[in-house]
Amino acid sequence: MPWGHRSNVLSGLGLLMCVLAAQAQDDLNGLYQLAVTHNADFRAALANTEAEREELTKAKALFYPKVQLGLMRGRGNTDRTTQTSIGALNSDINYELENYSLTVRQPLYNKETFAIYGGAKSYVTAQESLLEQENAKLILKLVSVYLETLYAQDRVTLQTNKLEAVNQQLRQAEQRYQRGSGTVVEVNEAQSNLDIAKVEKIQAANDLLSSQQSMQILTGAPHALSAELVVAGLNTLSGSEYSVERWLELARQHHPELMAASLDIDVARKDVEKKQAGHYPTLDLVGVRSYSQNDSNNTLGSRFDTSTIALQMNVPLFAGGYVSANVRQSASRLTASEETMTAKSREIEFNVRKYYQSLIAQQQSISAYQQAVQSAKVALDGTQKGFQAGFKTNHEVLDAQQKLFNNQLSLTKAYYSLISDWVNLQFSSGQLTLDALGRVSQLFIAKK
Repeated sequence: MPWGHRSNVLSGLGLLMCVLAAQAQDDLNGLYQLAVTHNADFRAALANTEAEREELTKAKALFYPKVQLGLMRGRGNTDRTTQTSIGALNSDINYELENYSLTVRQPLYNKETFAIYGGAKSYVTAQESLLEQENAKLILKLVSVYLETLYAQDRVTLQTNKLEAVNQQLRQAEQRYQRGSGTVVEVNEAQSNLDIAKVEKIQAANDLLSSQQSMQILTGAPHALSAELVVAGLNTLSGSEYSVERWLELARQHHPELMAASLDIDVARKDVEKKQAGHYPTLDLVGVRSYSQNDSNNTLGSRFDTSTIALQMNVPLFAGGYVSANVRQSASRLTASEETMTAKSREIEFNVRKYYQSLIAQQQSISAYQQAVQSAKVALDGTQKGFQAGFKTNHEVLDAQQKLFNNQLSLTKAYYSLISDWVNLQFSSGQLTLDALGRVSQLFIAKK
């Protein structure tokens, strides 16, 4: 088989396997696994974190010996003039020169090295906290798109039902008009509502397509969701299981961004220590093994085979104010890191309170919408009977239908908004993990 055809077949099989895998993993946990392997932003965060971990390895390397091998071999030519008792004596000397050296330097004390190592540990830990945050963001994005897609599917279903109901009302209005008991106004009203219902269905279908495309971009799964919400399960999502102060405490203890901000302060402190180290001496143990021959005009005709070991101390005395300026600069950056953490803490506290209050409000809204839907159904049934008996107008029936579908749509949206607020509360308090994703996944079952 030619490679081009083989490549096309393999690509087709790969796409088919992706579709089958997505269909087999239609729940949130399965979609999460697809998103982890497909989402480019998350994979980039993984790669960047892996790269940043090397900062700790680089810092450790500063404590180990440094070994350097120097090799030099060549030829030299010296035109030498020597003063003697009989006058100047000129000579032209050609010679080979060699110089080999092996130097081992073991740091014994360097305050800057200790500061660099301490800063690297905090920095790497901060990056790992941010990776944890990226994972939480991926879960949040997945749940958001998942809920948007399901809501869009439910909205299309509701709009389809509304279209059928309005169409039926139009037929009744036309029949009444043909029998002489109706008016042209009733027919026109029903036709107008039918046209609006068609537009609303088109808009709902377009929003559904957009949500499905967002899901495909996130997970690589090009398919419609076949999940159905178990409304009774919403009772398990309650923000009131903890007080708002407890949620705030959880956020302060576990939110990855707060942990990263705190570690950034440690990094800034270590940077101050690193810059202050410019005032401190360094101490190294140095060992040298060297061999040289004719490496300078003073050693022509001589060979040296030398081994030395020594302690070397360097004491900084004056650098023109450079070190002090570095210290002040790092101290200002430390202050900036502290202020950044304060701002992040306030932002997270605001989000925790917002989603906690919204979650409580959504629970109350659902109860109100459920009652409103029941009342609208009763009102519509009574209005339709009154219309058939001649006591109600076509306009009143259409208005009752509109109220029922609006309440049904609002109730459906409230269901998904409740889940969204609960997930956002988990995210804001640093609790959005795979366990939380599993709890949301249990709210949905496959459609029969």
